[in-house]
Amino acid sequence: MGQWSTFSLTASDTVVTAIEKYIALEISQRIKINGLLSKTPWTLDRINVDPFFQKRGHHEGTQYRCEACNRPLKHQFVLRSLDDQRVYKLGVSCFLSYAGISQMTVNGIQSHVNAASKYRDQIIARYNTGKRFLGDEINILSFIVSHLRNQKVDDEHRLLYEKTQLFKQIDFPMHPDDNRALRAWKREIVIEEQKQQRLLEKRRKEEQRLMTQAKPLTEQQEENLQNYVIIQCNYIANEINKNSNSNWQIESIQMSHDGIPVGTCICGRESPIVINLKNGDSPALSFDLDGIVTHNVVTPRLFARQIQESFHGLHDDLRYIKGHNGVVAFDDYSYNAAL
Repeated sequence: MGQWSTFSLTASDTVVTAIEKYIALEISQRIKINGLLSKTPWTLDRINVDPFFQKRGHHEGTQYRCEACNRPLKHQFVLRSLDDQRVYKLGVSCFLSYAGISQMTVNGIQSHVNAASKYRDQIIARYNTGKRFLGDEINILSFIVSHLRNQKVDDEHRLLYEKTQLFKQIDFPMHPDDNRALRAWKREIVIEEQKQQRLLEKRRKEEQRLMTQAKPLTEQQEENLQNYVIIQCNYIANEINKNSNSNWQIESIQMSHDGIPVGTCICGRESPIVINLKNGDSPALSFDLDGIVTHNVVTPRLFARQIQESFHGLHDDLRYIKGHNGVVAFDDYSYNAAL
């Protein structure tokens, strides 16, 4: 009797269900990472699993069956056609006859199903030696959740996240491979945020450098440029609000073209740009460009980044206009209009 067969006889239904779902996610992850369906007109939506399949003698109450042969299934593969979006729910042995998937691909998928079972036994062995879901894994998961709130992630990371949540719920030790993958994911997030911070710092330094090279703006140019800023802020706000899937909406924007503070962020930091956002009937909150992302208030995070990037683009325009005033002729009509 294998590790799982022995363990599942006495484990609670909650634990058995969580582990079987974990293994179904593991199989899905292996299929996607190895691109086993990449050369077929099919994509794997999910794998449904009946956690108590082997405990039923005649499988009379099985949850899942193969649509092709009506055979009861432990793992039901939900395939979606890339040609017409039809959905088929099959056992792996009917992939060839019903979906036209080659025997070589079927063998590859079956090998990963078998490998996932060994993977499960290794996890049970770790549990039997007293290992549990680690505190640092909880911290890493919390970090990932806080930095990727409501953001879309790729299939590989989504499946890893779901597996981690399952084992957190039942206090079960993750496989070392998943633990390493979780740590690697956190490093990717940290490195990307450090990269974005360096880019922001580079933009600030470049802005300072350009300001020392350009001819000073005349009083009329100052007035024209501020009017240009107001027009562009209103345009950006309208476009973002119109195309947003967030409950947050931009209510108003204050921005100076010359770096003079116009207000404060919710953290009290003065800023030359303040974006005021509302969520439903709640009072408006004010953010600067860094705070709109780093304070983790505005969701989804992708929406906050969209606002941030839009105004970085406007900042770039202003730097270009002021940094080249009296030095080059502007080809772009809007730049000429600004001055």
